[in-house]
Amino acid sequence: MQLPLPVTLPVDENFESFVAKGNEEVVAILRAIVDALPQWRQAPELGHLAQLQLPLVTLLGASAVGKSHLLFATCHQLAKSAVSHLYLNMNNYSAWSHDIFDGLEDLSLIALDNIHAIAGELEWEEALFDLFNRVIETKRTVVLCSSHLGPSNPAFTLPDLRSRLAWGVIYHVNQLDDNGREEAVRLRADERGLALSKQALQFLLHHSERDLKSLMSLLARLDKRSLQEQKRLSVAMVKRELGI
Repeated sequence: MQLPLPVTLPVDENFESFVAKGNEEVVAILRAIVDALPQWRQAPELGHLAQLQLPLVTLLGASAVGKSHLLFATCHQLAKSAVSHLYLNMNNYSAWSHDIFDGLEDLSLIALDNIHAIAGELEWEEALFDLFNRVIETKRTVVLCSSHLGPSNPAFTLPDLRSRLAWGVIYHVNQLDDNGREEAVRLRADERGLALSKQALQFLLHHSERDLKSLMSLLARLDKRSLQEQKRLSVAMVKRELGI
């Protein structure tokens, strides 16, 4: 089996940096999977997953709510335990051949991010359907997916694939409220060793895009600017970065 080259995942997107408010259940199931692999079928807390014909967990939600973060976190933990797994961001499918799925059923976990990207691409839908069938046969692998689209969405044109997607368990990933966003930014700043005053944090939250992806991108740029200018992160620095 020839696997694609491993992907370098963001090191700061782990379970510790994920603010679970409103998403406690999905974090709990992912941590349980990580702790149980590769012998996950023997874990009592995963009995409902073991009973499924297709052990598929789908994280469903809008863009930038943390679905990819949770896939990254799961893969980081598995890497620490040397458990076989693979992460693929299906947004990049056009750069690959669909035989990239060949042999993945031999892994303990397959993480497929943004599977909605292949909706309407018949060859890719058929390849994913075939992978699911092989996973059913081997009874070894847990499949973890993220998507904007529910399993019955007609954008997935292959009826058999829609059927298989519905066999799994779905967890909705909810957007953080304002307090949760503040906690998420504070956590990421602390991980970076970035001193962030309350005034600078409040200004950042009220004058930037609200989604987490944009906030974390801005924080990374501010971290770089703070190092370049050799200055503490301030409201004035946030203003300069935002061009205000």
